[in-house]
Amino acid sequence: MRKIIYAFVLIGFSIVIYSFSMHPSDSPNEKVRAYYSSQFKELVNQLKQLQAGVRTNRPVAVLQNHFLLARKAYKKTELFVEYYYELDVAKINGPPLDFIEDEDPTAYQEPLGFQCIEPLLFPSYHRLSKTRLLNYLEKLISLTEGLNANSSSFEPGTYILDAVMEELYRITALGITGFDSPIAQLSLPEASAAVSSILQVLTIYQPEIPGPASVDYKKIIQLVNASEKYLIDNPRFDNFNRMEFITRFMNPACRLLGDLKSVNNFNNNPLRAGSIKKTSGLFDIENLRINPFLGDDRLTPEKIELGKKLFFDPSLSSTGTRSCAGCHQPGKGFTDGLPKAMQLSEHSSLPRNTPTLWNAALQKNLFHDSRKASLDELIIEVLGNENEMNSSAATAISKLNNKEDYKTLLAKAYPGKETEFTPRIMVNSLSMYLYTLISYNSRFDKQIRGEKQTLTPQEVNGFNLFMGKARCATCHFAPLFNGSKPTLYFYQESEVIGVPATKDKKKPMLDTDTGRIMFTKKEFHRFAFKTPTIRNIAITGPYMHNGVFTTLEEVILFYNNGGGKGLNIAPTNQTLPFDKLNLSPKEIKNIIAFLRSLNDTSGTSFHRISY
Repeated sequence: MRKIIYAFVLIGFSIVIYSFSMHPSDSPNEKVRAYYSSQFKELVNQLKQLQAGVRTNRPVAVLQNHFLLARKAYKKTELFVEYYYELDVAKINGPPLDFIEDEDPTAYQEPLGFQCIEPLLFPSYHRLSKTRLLNYLEKLISLTEGLNANSSSFEPGTYILDAVMEELYRITALGITGFDSPIAQLSLPEASAAVSSILQVLTIYQPEIPGPASVDYKKIIQLVNASEKYLIDNPRFDNFNRMEFITRFMNPACRLLGDLKSVNNFNNNPLRAGSIKKTSGLFDIENLRINPFLGDDRLTPEKIELGKKLFFDPSLSSTGTRSCAGCHQPGKGFTDGLPKAMQLSEHSSLPRNTPTLWNAALQKNLFHDSRKASLDELIIEVLGNENEMNSSAATAISKLNNKEDYKTLLAKAYPGKETEFTPRIMVNSLSMYLYTLISYNSRFDKQIRGEKQTLTPQEVNGFNLFMGKARCATCHFAPLFNGSKPTLYFYQESEVIGVPATKDKKKPMLDTDTGRIMFTKKEFHRFAFKTPTIRNIAITGPYMHNGVFTTLEEVILFYNNGGGKGLNIAPTNQTLPFDKLNLSPKEIKNIIAFLRSLNDTSGTSFHRISY
């Protein structure tokens, strides 16, 4: 480890040497291009040394060292690559998983890059992997050389502070969680490298900041500099205080940067918009953008009132006995409290558990298998399902147009447009109500935003475990705590974790529900299900798509033992790491305490809804 740390220092020293090579008359854009070019060259150098070491059968410690140096060099380019060359990220540092785009199922992405190389070198290296390792390295070197060649032509200035904000979010939500260093576990030194890159970029652009804003800009630089020192001074991954790191450094820096961007017209890139607006701290409620998937519609109090009445109206079903609230009951976290939802006939159950509607508006992928991409589509499908509502939008509106109270609400919600319900208006107004079910003001939120100290030491420790040793945050990404991938929080990931059919541990069996493959027809999606939100999790059990687990203790023990692998029922494509987490009983209790601190059913008042 000393050799590794010494080598990291040498790379840091190379930045100092680089700074002397910049000409004083260079523009900030030219200086940034030169900086990233130097980092790409260092990255290629370390990758080639690793490649040569593999070819000549150098000792494994030497190979691991070159890999770690290459990773740190990559982290110094991460801000640039992730923002300006997003399509290449999966080939450099994407998860070692098969992937397709929802919008284009033919756009298959082959697993490549660092995260495919890491398990071949850590915790040990077997020469039987030599050919595969060299193949990955050849592709990674070629791609990196190409990016270096292109770095001379890009123009970072227009959105540079937007890119910096994304990298601060990335460090908070991914960098300190072990997301992309799950085996080597060098996430904190790598986060330090990413922070040093931010510092370099901020320093280069400092002369461009107008006078009145320069004071706050200096504060941002000071906070980023202090965060790097904190990472260096606290290198132990399992003991790292993520709550302190976020509240002391990341949140204040992001808030100042968000204010500075808005006041001085440093725009957000409209092509990089998701559920987080990048205008404040990552956990701040005003930073939520709750309508990224709503198209050109706008929420109004009148539409919300109409949608709420529809949500509780049983006449929408064919039998007149079931409303939306029948399965999504507010008192049960907008679930029904059952392992699996009941059919409309009430004689048997549906195939899956009823998911919560809290924060459904912040998700692109809906249903357990992610088969729908908007709340409007979801509502239409549920209305038409013979076992759920057994109706249709057309049938429902024929009933609504005969009710006087609805005519009044309709006129207020859609003035001058329609005198009668249409399928689109009915579905749209229902969606409007669902867009108010935002859970983002829990005791945890109040503490991490710095509003008040509301958490116990046990709950804070549980959060630190959740974000670190327990690896929960590598799938349930902060701050939404679902599978929406940072930093855009747009696409929501699915995982294969090997859920059992029953609680029987003596003769466990894999649940037969094949999940997302039924929708995508991709073999790697067999048994895959969307990663759900854990906000309000204490009141939305039972858990998993089949409701097999009754308590949070059961859920965490399942993960602690390696998921389906721990029960010896894992499908071959399980994406959950097979390793046991080795959490102690006390640590499990702490994590559960944190999860309970995420309870918030207050909803979002209209004036706080942002666009």
